[in-house]
Amino acid sequence: MSTKYYDALVVGGGFGGITELFKLREAGYSVHGFERGTYLGGVWHHNRYPGARVDTEVPCYQLWLEETCKGWIFSERFPGYKELQNYFEYADSQIHVSKDYTFESNVSKAHWDQANNMWDVQVTGKGEGNYRCKYLILCIGFAAKKMYPPGVDTHKFKSTSFHTADWPWEGVDVKNKRVAVVGTGASGVQVVQEIGGDVKELVVFQRTPNTALPMRQRTDDPKDKETQMKRRVDYPKIFRKLRETSYSGFEFEADFRAASECTPEEIKEKFDDCWEKGGFRFWLGNFKDVFVDPKTNEIAYKYWREKVFERVKDPRKREILAPAKQVNPIFTKRPSLEQRYYEIFNQDNVNIVNIRDTPITEVTETGLRTLEKEYEFDIIIYATGFDSITGGFYQIDLKGDNGVSLQETWKNGTYTHLGMTIYGYPNLFFMYGPQGPSAFCNGPTCALTQSEWIRDAINYTEKNKYKRIMPTLEAQLGWKNTLTREPTAHYYQLQIHGIWVSIERETNPKNAFFTFMVPTTILRIFLKKSKIIMRILHFYSFILFVSIILYKLATQLNCNKPIYFSFVFTTYSLWRSLSDCTCMHIMYFQ
Repeated sequence: MSTKYYDALVVGGGFGGITELFKLREAGYSVHGFERGTYLGGVWHHNRYPGARVDTEVPCYQLWLEETCKGWIFSERFPGYKELQNYFEYADSQIHVSKDYTFESNVSKAHWDQANNMWDVQVTGKGEGNYRCKYLILCIGFAAKKMYPPGVDTHKFKSTSFHTADWPWEGVDVKNKRVAVVGTGASGVQVVQEIGGDVKELVVFQRTPNTALPMRQRTDDPKDKETQMKRRVDYPKIFRKLRETSYSGFEFEADFRAASECTPEEIKEKFDDCWEKGGFRFWLGNFKDVFVDPKTNEIAYKYWREKVFERVKDPRKREILAPAKQVNPIFTKRPSLEQRYYEIFNQDNVNIVNIRDTPITEVTETGLRTLEKEYEFDIIIYATGFDSITGGFYQIDLKGDNGVSLQETWKNGTYTHLGMTIYGYPNLFFMYGPQGPSAFCNGPTCALTQSEWIRDAINYTEKNKYKRIMPTLEAQLGWKNTLTREPTAHYYQLQIHGIWVSIERETNPKNAFFTFMVPTTILRIFLKKSKIIMRILHFYSFILFVSIILYKLATQLNCNKPIYFSFVFTTYSLWRSLSDCTCMHIMYFQ
């Protein structure tokens, strides 16, 4: 079997993979992509469970490419999976990336050839064969490996069961059926509110309450379509502005006031405004100290809890859905957006079980058994999420310098640089990875910024005729220290349980800080007012939890309204602004 050669191989056909392949192809490189699904879309090719839709409102959730901006109008404020699948077909008709992809193909092995400075890649499926490339870019998403309840054999159930990520293509008839939904993350919330009105009986098994927020969906609103028509010609400018000034890539700003400095009336007014506007505003458009001040965080949680209590009648169900004591501080996990989730629990045929108190001990032939009771079902739906952040990496037999596997490299702790590169793995880049913003940013924002960062790094390497590029060990250790050294970071790190990092935390406590959100920084102000920034640029951003310090500094600089950069934009900006000098300080070339 002959070996095929490319300058770069891209693994994954979602937002990240499409953007990266397009950017590299436009730069003149020979590049090819592999996608395990039958077409483009990544998670939106696979998501087809009832109610599946994005949590980012139009126009932010689309490819941020000028070629794809001007000919598409979304019919909903928060598009569903079918419309997103149609959107990817439209985007492909404009940028023609599918011709450079091989679908239904899985990258099973990637070993670094140290002698020749190339990646040897093995692919199974329709693209089966051996490939070589100088640069390998993993765009596999942060949720690539499905998870099931630990310690139980799910195959014992004799009737129908499946993970939400494997929802049958032909659909599932839940009418007049006894149904279990295990898990109340994003997919659990969406499935429950969608099928709750059709089932004979529904039992929801919840480990961690979802602090879901009102979506405020709008469908086929003429005003929305008219607005999109008027604005789409300016989308490139709008997206560029969002990258420079928004909070994690969404089209609204955080409130620069601290709740601790406001009256109770002012706090309620702000909360009410965010709540009524819907979407992520109660999360990301809230007071600046809601993430770092435990008192403000608790005030926000109590407000949310009161809103849930207004909608759920049964006292027992209310206490499970919105307990008096927070399991995690609110907003330390990306909240889900709901439309009628809490009203579903007012139905007599819908129950909820707190498996934190009464865990599932066994999957039986007829249903589920907890410490307290045995339940019988016709259908079990596992909305149990993914082995996030690192799970997708471990599905590939990945070996770097000296044949060392990634599992061996990360066995004592997960270390990366900038959440996009790893010491010991030359010419390897990835997006949505560990120690990046992954689960907390708007995906397309990250996709565009990280893809351009990677392209520029490759351009720099090629321009200077280097054979390999990777971070220095010092830069990698410094990056992790940057993420974990601040007291406010430790406040959140010590209290986060049962979120994306929980699996890794349980198996290796050193792996605790996997994904984070960084506020937009006051970089422009620093550049204008102080040269101190030059001493810290190689860290490329501050983490979310030092925002109080930044606000204080902004006050000292007499800034009425600090201009903030998003986390991912800061990465790109610093790379571009420091150019070659910075590269040599944080990257190793040969």
